[in-house]
Amino acid sequence: MTTESTCPAVSSGKPHDCPPVAHGLASGWQRLSFVTHLWRWARRMDRLAQLRRERNQLHELSDELLRDIGLTRHEANRESRRHFWDDIGWRR
Repeated sequence: MTTESTCPAVSSGKPHDCPPVAHGLASGWQRLSFVTHLWRWARRMDRLAQLRRERNQLHELSDELLRDIGLTRHEANRESRRHFWDDIGWRR
């Protein structure tokens, strides 16, 4: 690991009392935060893909099956035309 100073007095050539800063590997908390954000992003992308599949399947249902679940053809078409990112319940 290398150390460098981030003190502004270094560039001016003046004496300074700034401590050196360690550069190199990220701390454990930074890695954990990155992995956590990555995991949340992956879950969100999976949710959006699932929503797109469900809306496509809803569009393909017959009128009899739509009647069984209590939807009209108009309601099913309206729902299937919504964009995949238009997800009201995404914070589940």
